[in-house]
Amino acid sequence: MAGRNSDSQSQTSPLESGDSPRPRQAACLVCRRSKIKCDWKPHQERCRRCIQLDCECVRPAYHPGRQKGIKNKRTGLDKALYQIDQAVKRARSASQKNPEDDRILNHLQELLSNANTPEHATTRGYSVSGDGDEDAYSEEEEEQDPVAMPDFIQRTQQSLAIDDAENPLQLLARASYIQPSPESRHGNSPIQAHTASTQGQTEDEIQAFFAPAQVHLDVGPDVDPVSLGLVSEEEADKLFNFFHRNLAHTRWGLDPRIYTVEFTRSRSAFLYTSIMAASALFMPSAAALSKRLSNHARTLAHRVMVNRYRSVEIVLAFMVNIPWMFPGQHSTDDETCTYISIANTVATDLSLHKSLISPEMVGSGSGIGLARGDCLDPRAALAMDGFPEIDPWSEKGRLFLRNRERCWLSLFVLERGMSLARGRPFSVPMTRSLKDCDNWHRSEYADPLDGHLVSMAVLRRDLDALFATVRALCDGSQMASSDGSLIAQSIQGSIERFFDQWYTEWGVSIGKGPDRRLPPYVEILVTHTRLSIYGGVINHPTAPLEVRRFFHTAGLSSALNVMRAAIQGESQLQSMPNNTAIMISFAACFALTLSSYATGGSSLAPSVRNLIDETATVLERIGKVTRHRNGLSIKYGKYLKQIVRRAATGDGISDPRMPIVNEAPITTPTFLDQQALWPEPLQFSAMSDDQIVQALNQPGNDFEPSFGGLSWEDMTNFEWLYWPEVGI
Repeated sequence: MAGRNSDSQSQTSPLESGDSPRPRQAACLVCRRSKIKCDWKPHQERCRRCIQLDCECVRPAYHPGRQKGIKNKRTGLDKALYQIDQAVKRARSASQKNPEDDRILNHLQELLSNANTPEHATTRGYSVSGDGDEDAYSEEEEEQDPVAMPDFIQRTQQSLAIDDAENPLQLLARASYIQPSPESRHGNSPIQAHTASTQGQTEDEIQAFFAPAQVHLDVGPDVDPVSLGLVSEEEADKLFNFFHRNLAHTRWGLDPRIYTVEFTRSRSAFLYTSIMAASALFMPSAAALSKRLSNHARTLAHRVMVNRYRSVEIVLAFMVNIPWMFPGQHSTDDETCTYISIANTVATDLSLHKSLISPEMVGSGSGIGLARGDCLDPRAALAMDGFPEIDPWSEKGRLFLRNRERCWLSLFVLERGMSLARGRPFSVPMTRSLKDCDNWHRSEYADPLDGHLVSMAVLRRDLDALFATVRALCDGSQMASSDGSLIAQSIQGSIERFFDQWYTEWGVSIGKGPDRRLPPYVEILVTHTRLSIYGGVINHPTAPLEVRRFFHTAGLSSALNVMRAAIQGESQLQSMPNNTAIMISFAACFALTLSSYATGGSSLAPSVRNLIDETATVLERIGKVTRHRNGLSIKYGKYLKQIVRRAATGDGISDPRMPIVNEAPITTPTFLDQQALWPEPLQFSAMSDDQIVQALNQPGNDFEPSFGGLSWEDMTNFEWLYWPEVGI
């Protein structure tokens, strides 16, 4: 009884006097439009959502549905006629006839005889059934609705700030919030009602077309790998644990606190399958499972493209697939560039590139300096991702918001690395969130790998300023009074300061061991970036001859360090991405070409060839870490061995200036002197960075006097290879 009393009190309208109960409240218009539960309390005139939005809380009439077990589906006039028919049958039954039934029949006859009288047509009089109170309440609500709706629409229009004027589509989406006038929803005739209904359907379609972007999840039994029998739930648990334990350091962006088996399965079949397919690729006993999951992931990728699914998880799924794609018939046949392009498009559609800042904090006096078009309300971001009920300041809300930011950072790092390795122009734009990400990893909600991610984001981001500095120094050397050696030293100083500052900041944060050494994967990325800069300087059209000669040692040192890091870190590079294999192969070709200009008596060229051969063997082993791995690094390893054999016999590099070390005269004093210095080829793979530089600076490792720096013709021997797009 206490429960019933409290329930009846909760239905009492604050507008009605006394303790008379009222029917249950329907959801307000705002909550209906957002398709969320209307959380309303008896002592409040507005629901929770309307209080948050500071808008009018308008509720239409409540029409209760058919109770469970009731077979009567009639409503409105049909329901009234049915009740009258039942009453007449009871009155005419001899066994149940009573004086009250006769009185009701007489009253019904009077109503029917006076049905055509105008004054009776609009009279609300006697109610036959006990639903009269509900009908009266509904009519009262219907009468009040035309009065309340215009005021609500006016308030809604005033509350919508034109904060998306920079984006026409989002401005149209904001306009879709405004409801049509109530007059258009009430017709006076069947023809007008039909016209209004058709017009309403058209308006709904138009509003749906310009509605704000929302997630479109790729889930369902027709795509779920467990439902399709491709994998069991026990296998899924093992594969997810394997990914977070062994592959997360290679593919950043997935927080294990969020992407559990259950959550990932409920959000995206593409990501769910991709994570398991990546794990199965490196498990020796999962060959058949790997093939099933890889084929299904490829099918889901095409399905996502066709059906335009959108979610943060889909962006992550494309990024998870990129590192370990199988090689095609040609070096450019894989879908890496396509996947990155689609991931960038989906991320932009979901506004992942925008800074998560409340609108109240953006204004003329806030001092933040952000345009409204560059910001996104955290609540709107969660609602866009399908979590409108989550508080953005709660722990769960903070994790989800950081997940959006992490996804954008990961996409930026992956795209810049791919572009540097494959010689493609950058496509992911530089946004304010990237410019301010230096301390993003310093948070109580941070993931342990966030530091690695931010370190590479900062390195890729700040390269633009370094490129501009080097380009300006090279262009300024065209003056007649300029000194080429001084310009070379200035460029070297700028590059060294850039990397010294980066190592000082991040070596302590992400380095391991007493000497804070970088993980091999990160070390290769950083050293390849340095090599890309040196290559850009050597090939810059306005760089003086002194500059090109000055950087031959620095460029060769960086190329050797890339290969040395791959050899020494093989045990930690078992899940090497395809992009890293391309970087290592570029370093090998760069070193092979540059070493061909060494003087005839030097052992530098054979030492470099030995290092390349060791590197090629490592690439092949990594590509065959499991029987079904079929890594792209196998192709590059075999190719490097092939060009090393050609270079050793004088058939590889067509430049006639390249020395053939095996034909050097053994009896000359110069060779004896060199033999005393270098009795055998150098073991670069066992050296440190400083030792490699010291070895390259030893007497006898000079370049030929005719060396004027690498040219495009020098690298055309490797037609598959593209120079990094560094903008110098």
